[in-house]
Amino acid sequence: MWQWLSGYDQKLKEQPILHKALYELLENAISNGVLHAGDKLPPHRKLASKLGIAVATVTKVYRQAERQGLIYAKVGRGSFVTSVPVLPQAIRAKGHQHINLSIIKPQVSITEPYLSNHLAELSHQTGLADLMDYPPEGGSLTDQQTAIEWLSHAGVVIENKAISICHGAQHGLMLLYNAVTQYGDCIAVENHCYPGIISLANQLSRQLIGIEMDLEGMIPEALEIACQHHKIKMLIVVASHQNPTTSIMSKQRRKNIAEIVKKYNIWLVDDDVYGFLSPHLPPISNYAPQQSFYLTSLSKSILPGLRVGYLVSPPSFKRRIEAEIRNSIWMPSSLTLALTTKLIYSGDAIKIQKTQSELAEQRQKMAYRILQNCEFSAHKNSYHLWLKLPNGWSSEQFSEKLKQYGVLVASADYFCVKELISLAAIRISLMAAKSNEELDFALKRIAKLYTHKR
Repeated sequence: MWQWLSGYDQKLKEQPILHKALYELLENAISNGVLHAGDKLPPHRKLASKLGIAVATVTKVYRQAERQGLIYAKVGRGSFVTSVPVLPQAIRAKGHQHINLSIIKPQVSITEPYLSNHLAELSHQTGLADLMDYPPEGGSLTDQQTAIEWLSHAGVVIENKAISICHGAQHGLMLLYNAVTQYGDCIAVENHCYPGIISLANQLSRQLIGIEMDLEGMIPEALEIACQHHKIKMLIVVASHQNPTTSIMSKQRRKNIAEIVKKYNIWLVDDDVYGFLSPHLPPISNYAPQQSFYLTSLSKSILPGLRVGYLVSPPSFKRRIEAEIRNSIWMPSSLTLALTTKLIYSGDAIKIQKTQSELAEQRQKMAYRILQNCEFSAHKNSYHLWLKLPNGWSSEQFSEKLKQYGVLVASADYFCVKELISLAAIRISLMAAKSNEELDFALKRIAKLYTHKR
């Protein structure tokens, strides 16, 4: 319980502000593996007594750690180390010693030739310096027309709606947390969801209500029960190729969820970053247009570094959202927006999406072949799959063992809205591998470990 405090006196010499020194000590202990996922921290009063400091100081440190997703607290049980901080380390991992299947992203090599051509064209155009100037609020007329073109292609209802341009989907989520909800508000999400949703809720002190799922995603009846028992302000849904479970809502399921949104008068956030992989299905926000925000970006379909997101909202929220954009990033990059315009109007963005989808389908076939004796959820062109582990394995144990074998995956612990839910599963990103040969090697290691009896 106390090992992580070694070096406390030395830390105070480096950082004389008491609460900052203690927080840095805790943060380092977690990142360096001195404290592990699930470890219980000392009670506030006990730690304060041992160090001879005020209880309020310990409380301040624990609250900051909780906002940053390092720990979580359970009333009557104490504070525990969460597993989420391990994920950024996995995402950043580089080098030949690890094949990183822990982050969902498109195959960047597909976009490279298109990118080279359009960047060359931009470099020779007149008025290039204008692309480094302050743009009009909300983007230029060209940027707005590009957004309309892209959203119309995705089948989004944009009539009588406002369009804001943000710095990717994660930024868009942050804008909506701030513009639509307030401190302490309840936000309904899938009970296993994208970690960025969870970290934002922790940082901004919003309460997440996890809704049960089945093979089609969020269950309407479970959502309705939650609406009856909680004062839900906002609902976030990933209706297509949900991260991490890969579930895809049918058209009827989308309609059912939208009806509940309208019945209980809550705001719907349609996070549709993977919608391009199921173009035959309409966005769920189309079924409740007056109460919905539609959010997408080009980071999953084109390039992770193409930080352009489109947020469609009721007009009454336009001013609030634009204010949040100014407060957070001031403005999207004009140069990036110009590149996006070239990719979209040339037709290359659609070609890239199609090629990404085709590669995803090819890699899913590879996964089905290699993991045929494993239990997992996937769809024919999903970027990832959700592998349920055999008895005897926990998510953390399996991912750590794979790491020793040179393969990085994402543990189910990263996606749990309720920390005490124990689900033995991992998410495997198929598109993250640089080549089919690399993916083949990694999947065979996963299959071998899966069938190994503990």
